[in-house]
Amino acid sequence: MSRLFGPAFQFAFVVEDIDAAIQHWTGTLGVGPFFMFPLPLELAWLELNGQRTDRHDICSAVALAYSGDTQIELISPGPDPSPYREFLDAGRSGLHHVGTVADDYDAQLAAARAAGITVELEGQLPIARFAYLATEGPVPGSRIELIDVSPAMAELLAGLKRAAVDWDGSEPVRNF
Repeated sequence: MSRLFGPAFQFAFVVEDIDAAIQHWTGTLGVGPFFMFPLPLELAWLELNGQRTDRHDICSAVALAYSGDTQIELISPGPDPSPYREFLDAGRSGLHHVGTVADDYDAQLAAARAAGITVELEGQLPIARFAYLATEGPVPGSRIELIDVSPAMAELLAGLKRAAVDWDGSEPVRNF
């Protein structure tokens, strides 16, 4: 748990081939089932490095699963500029960020900015606000996603977690 950004609940991996990544997580690691996030993202707004953008095609695929209380998120970038696309274009793949549940999203985001932390990406989905904080520095994979979890999002995530509890390996990929 981060005393600054709230409890970590998610490990997010950026991958080129989401099908291969899902196969690895379900077949090799026994984690699943994975639920495919509906795309395109229904963003009310999106800011990249502090600039509002209409280029919202930032994900070509997103899949979520649980291992116990830990959410595994797999992201394949879309063609538009994003921290995900930059990550792959830099020749990297794997752990991209750790997702945290904000206790007070506005205050925590303001404190991060006041501390000089760059907000790489910020947006509003129908069930959550989110911000990617450039906290990585010399430690790859330590970027933080600050998430304002609404009751609707909490309910959705609880359903995904329940699906993982008794998962028998069948239907490793599902839709929301």
